[in-house]
Amino acid sequence: MSFVLKPFLITLLLVGVFGLVYLRANFLKLEYSLGELEKKKMHCLRDRKMLFAEKTSLLSFARLESSPSEEGFVLPDRLKVVHISKQMRSLTQQASLKQKQLAEP
Repeated sequence: MSFVLKPFLITLLLVGVFGLVYLRANFLKLEYSLGELEKKKMHCLRDRKMLFAEKTSLLSFARLESSPSEEGFVLPDRLKVVHISKQMRSLTQQASLKQKQLAEP
């Protein structure tokens, strides 16, 4: 009986050890695949955000250029833009690159 039991236990031990090694190798391979997929997901999300921002930018410019007469919107001349500050005095300032033409009190 010990002749049959001893080889069976050794075989069972070897099968168990090789089974554990096989499972560990597959687990590491699965972790590596998950890491690669996470990197790909982050890259795709970054690309998606960039494309969405570009789409929004293009749509806003396209909307301004396509229908200025319908909404009455005209791009202003930079020299005619006036900036009003929130100070106590109520003088206006030009927003252009020219020097101030108004004398400060």
